[in-house]
Amino acid sequence: MSTIVIEDLPEPAARVLRRRAQAAGVSTAAYIRVALTELASTRIPLDDVVEFLHAELPDPPVAEIDSEAMELMRDLPEEAARVFTRRAGAAGIALSTYLRQELTTLGRRTTIDDVILEFREAQDHDPNLLLDMDAVIAAARYARAE
Repeated sequence: MSTIVIEDLPEPAARVLRRRAQAAGVSTAAYIRVALTELASTRIPLDDVVEFLHAELPDPPVAEIDSEAMELMRDLPEEAARVFTRRAGAAGIALSTYLRQELTTLGRRTTIDDVILEFREAQDHDPNLLLDMDAVIAAARYARAE
């Protein structure tokens, strides 16, 4: 699952997702499965449109599960698959496109933990790089107004 998804994502987003998976001690595929399951269980504004369409139309739009989407959805819980199929249908886009967009967005929403992981990765690659991690964390929090 993860290879197809990761290869199709913009490299910065893919790098963040890989780094998060590594930090969690799981495969990228396992991390993506958990992330997609969490995304499906999180209510978003599009869900209002989905509910309206399913309440008002006798045959509401549901995205077709193409072969690429089938690969992406294989290991997801049935409810998560249903949520994404309905959301993609309401958005009027292919399911695989919708899932790539969601994962790209997830990879672009970096956290303080992502910043720390990135700096630690830089230190691992160059042991001569001396960083004050407390200063890095403080600067990241300041930049994010936290």
